[in-house]
Amino acid sequence: MALAEPKTLLANPGRALPWFRGLTLATAISAFALVILGGVVRVTESGLGCPDWPLCHGGIFPPLETKAIVEYSHRIVASLLVGPLILATVIIAWVAYRRVPWVVVPATVALVLLVTQALLGGSTVLNELPGAVVSAHLAVGEVLLACLILLAVVAFRGPLVTTLSRSIGGRKDRFPLLILAAAVGVYALLMSGSYVTITGATFACAEWPLCQGELFPENRLPNIHMGHRFLVAIVGLFVLFTLIRGSRKGRWPKHIRMTSMAVGALFIAQVMIGAGTIWLTFPQEFRALHLGAGTAVWGSITLLTLLIFTPSPSSGAYSSSGQANEEPAHA
Repeated sequence: MALAEPKTLLANPGRALPWFRGLTLATAISAFALVILGGVVRVTESGLGCPDWPLCHGGIFPPLETKAIVEYSHRIVASLLVGPLILATVIIAWVAYRRVPWVVVPATVALVLLVTQALLGGSTVLNELPGAVVSAHLAVGEVLLACLILLAVVAFRGPLVTTLSRSIGGRKDRFPLLILAAAVGVYALLMSGSYVTITGATFACAEWPLCQGELFPENRLPNIHMGHRFLVAIVGLFVLFTLIRGSRKGRWPKHIRMTSMAVGALFIAQVMIGAGTIWLTFPQEFRALHLGAGTAVWGSITLLTLLIFTPSPSSGAYSSSGQANEEPAHA
């Protein structure tokens, strides 16, 4: 299906309805909050605070217990905030923008992901938190967040283009391809961190940067923990290298440079929070902050990637009709 040459107002993103923009932005922010709250549920071990689903201890309201309230709060945000917002977005997408695949397709995918996420959440509780389902729940949640960020970016800036390099000063710049690879790397880091958690390897290394005084510990759980650190080092160097290229003055617009620097700062903060979590003997607050910062890095690098592939009309990448001059994207 071709995802180009839209025939509606989003051909010129400047004419997109303000309330639709606001809806997509609110939906993305609420999904981010939901993922963060899910991290709090995991860190506080509140996943079985409500041992049944969709009720909690057989009732509509949870008992006055901390873990039950934390778990139930996550369900409430998902069902009464994120769910209705996504449903409203999908309905409006099909009614008002049905001829704009860059709106209809991600909106519909978001709805499918939401249903999948709900089923995984229920399965997680009913099967007493199996590790594979917990990881799948997180994986789908992060993809859902990226999908909603895509909707918001399209609402504000218009359809994407797929050129993996740009001509700057007569030379090809591969930053778009690099940032796409960096985003994939950050997602891999999130899944790696989730694997550390579900295998019980979080507390296997009580030191940083070494583990039990060694770089390559012998036992399985410390090796899993250190494997995540090695991946952070490898991916992190690549991510920071890429972001430095994006922050060079005179090569990319100011909003790209500023976003690149912000993502870099978030990534460094995430690494330091992870180290601090170990140095301070794994306090719940820091573990929750570590998970939250990881999602913030994922969301921000997703935003940066989409901004790179979504030129603004004022940049000259659009014709007088408001359509992209670059090669259209395909799916």
